[in-house]
Amino acid sequence: MRLRMQRGVSMSWGGVCVLMLISSASLAEGIERRKDQFGRDFGYYVYPLVGEIPGLGTAAGFGASVLNMGGGDTDFTGFAIRGDFKATGVALLDYHVVPRRLLFDVGYNDYLVAPTTHSRGIDSDSADVIHPKVEGAYLLGQLTLTFDERRYEMYVRLLRGRGRQLEVLDKDGVAFPVVDTSWKSGQSVTLGGSIDLTDDRIDPREGLRFEVASRLPSSNSQDSSEYFVNDYNLTGYVPTRKWDTLALNLFYSRAHVTRQGLTDPTLLQQRYGLNCTQYPAGPERDSCAATEEKLLTGLLANNQYGTATALGGTQRLRSFENGRFYAGQALFYGIEYRWNLTDERTPFNIYVAKGVRTGIQLAAFWERGTVADHSSELFKDGRSSYGIGARLVLSGVVIRFDLARGNEGVQTQLFITYPWSMFSVDNPG
Repeated sequence: MRLRMQRGVSMSWGGVCVLMLISSASLAEGIERRKDQFGRDFGYYVYPLVGEIPGLGTAAGFGASVLNMGGGDTDFTGFAIRGDFKATGVALLDYHVVPRRLLFDVGYNDYLVAPTTHSRGIDSDSADVIHPKVEGAYLLGQLTLTFDERRYEMYVRLLRGRGRQLEVLDKDGVAFPVVDTSWKSGQSVTLGGSIDLTDDRIDPREGLRFEVASRLPSSNSQDSSEYFVNDYNLTGYVPTRKWDTLALNLFYSRAHVTRQGLTDPTLLQQRYGLNCTQYPAGPERDSCAATEEKLLTGLLANNQYGTATALGGTQRLRSFENGRFYAGQALFYGIEYRWNLTDERTPFNIYVAKGVRTGIQLAAFWERGTVADHSSELFKDGRSSYGIGARLVLSGVVIRFDLARGNEGVQTQLFITYPWSMFSVDNPG
């Protein structure tokens, strides 16, 4: 009875979110932009970085950004961080190939991480994990065609890179003896677009935004399936009081398999097994066999159903680790109240930083999401998170701190951009 009541409450909250998103659609008609969407406020920052990404750990370093260079809105940014994970990156954003019409972004990132990887599905055990230590690098480019003060946009995004596994640790920190450490190259192409009927792209306070992205099929192996990943993201912003905002989000992701890879369990074990027989009979072999079974079950399910965009981490279900829940489909909805403590344009110049501060915010949020391989199972169960946060809105940048709680504990995050974005540093697409 208690479980049914919880599900009923969750579904009623989902209904409220949908109704409020529909009502915000009518409010979006005729909304004017608060300012020019092609920024002109020159700014620069040299800043320390203390990053925390659930499931990856913490790291520290420094970054530098130059905003709105040359009298336009082209930005340059770079960073380097070291700690539980290592990453370096540079990016040139919003370079105008055709002024106010065709924009170009390009970026490079390299990394060395040991993410926490869970089994597939919403009911996977939080303690049943492996830690693959991987290194790699990728180059990302995007062309964006934009119209009407960036209200309507279409883009094509290309990501090309390579990576390899250095080792794989089980939940007890023991390394598996047989790991393929060879370099693997790959690329992905994503087509997408957005309709942004809000009052501002960076810091929206009223209106409606709809985004869609489709990652095209790609595979470097005949053993792996090829599939689309289609993401749909709808966010509504309802103004309250003088400056505050109620934000609501509905997100759905689905994989569509176009060519199925290897689904024979025996062949999968021969090619991707962990060679557990090299251990003598006993606890080590049993542990290896149990991990191997979960690994092969995941490979089989991915080849049958594909894998949609995961939930958990910096964008959705913030109390859970990065990529915590994944399957062939994902559904998410959330609500966030943002208290705008200030609404002003305050120039500042403190030697290592120059720009315009436009807002300080506090936030409270509640989210719920679920994943499944079959549509009929998508509404059977789910996970929730809730929490509070603080944000600093600068020239073209939102610096965000969140404290989130769920049934697997508490997670803290220090990140760039608002939540619920389609792409982020930890999920570049």
